[in-house]
Amino acid sequence: MKKLALLLTAFLLAGCTSTPATKKVNKPAVKKETKTKETKDTTITISATGDVTLGKGATASYSTSMIPYYKQYGPAYFFKNVKDTFTKDDYTLVNFEGTLTNSNSLVTKTFNFKADKDYIKIIQDSGVDAVSFANNHAYDYGKEGYDDTINTFKENKMPYASYDAVSLVEVKGKKIGNIGVDFSGLNQTKFNKSKAYIDKGIKKLKKDGADLIIVSQHGGIERQYTVEQMQKDLAHYAIDQGANLVIGHHPHVVQGVEKYKNAYIAYSLGNFCFGGNQNPADKDTMIFQQPFTFKNDKLEHNDNIKIIPASISSVTNRNNYQPTIAEGTTKKRIINKVNQSSSVFKIAFNEDGTLKK
Repeated sequence: MKKLALLLTAFLLAGCTSTPATKKVNKPAVKKETKTKETKDTTITISATGDVTLGKGATASYSTSMIPYYKQYGPAYFFKNVKDTFTKDDYTLVNFEGTLTNSNSLVTKTFNFKADKDYIKIIQDSGVDAVSFANNHAYDYGKEGYDDTINTFKENKMPYASYDAVSLVEVKGKKIGNIGVDFSGLNQTKFNKSKAYIDKGIKKLKKDGADLIIVSQHGGIERQYTVEQMQKDLAHYAIDQGANLVIGHHPHVVQGVEKYKNAYIAYSLGNFCFGGNQNPADKDTMIFQQPFTFKNDKLEHNDNIKIIPASISSVTNRNNYQPTIAEGTTKKRIINKVNQSSSVFKIAFNEDGTLKK
């Protein structure tokens, strides 16, 4: 009995003994790394010029025309003094005014411009990336001359915008679209057609993935420094439809610059490499530049536009068909001229050509 009592006591004591607690180790919290999303910036600098007319007029003198210069110096001569500007930017657009054809079937009019097809080398090798080809000289040699010019662009892989034909060029992974329209003579029928081309062209370019759209409009009054209402109306319409920049030409002289909504309009850049006049009284011209920056694929607005004053000739007593960047007092004078025409739009440029802010 005693033995049984001892066994029972031992059993009860064993049951009351607690199991040693397992020590809980607190591990330090692991800090999650938050990755900062990198901002991807892409900046594309656009340069634009006015009229590029190669060859000569049908009735113009051969000896003082562009042709002897081409034969003596070759195609590199003409853009020699501006090529550096065009190769440093990302996209250069010029207005091609005239034809590249061997046709002699000229249309009855005051001036008919043409050059041989190999003159395409002048713009092809100078840093020009695209042309606008919608103006009052596109049909100087009828449909044959127009088609010859278009085919020359195609054969030489030169992007062109001409009425209902738009161009799309990829630069730095971004697609730049261009539309070219003509309402020269302030013709209401041409104006209405131009609106239709712009509307259709912008829709097509957006469908094709354009990141940036430029409209080149050919209109106004020749040798007039003030901007006509029809020029403003069409430019505003283009921006309302989605254009990011409007470039104008036809007056053969420089006109003012306007900011409409968040886009700029250069109403006339004047002549540039101009074989259509062997000694024009006004040789002033300019290159319009604007950088467009995309942040994470979204286009951001900026006011970093610039004008680069130039002359259509490297000499003052005649046109030697070699556009040249202006310096000194000439540069200052051209900027003052543009400022005067831009004053109605409350736009002005500094002495270095940058926008006054």
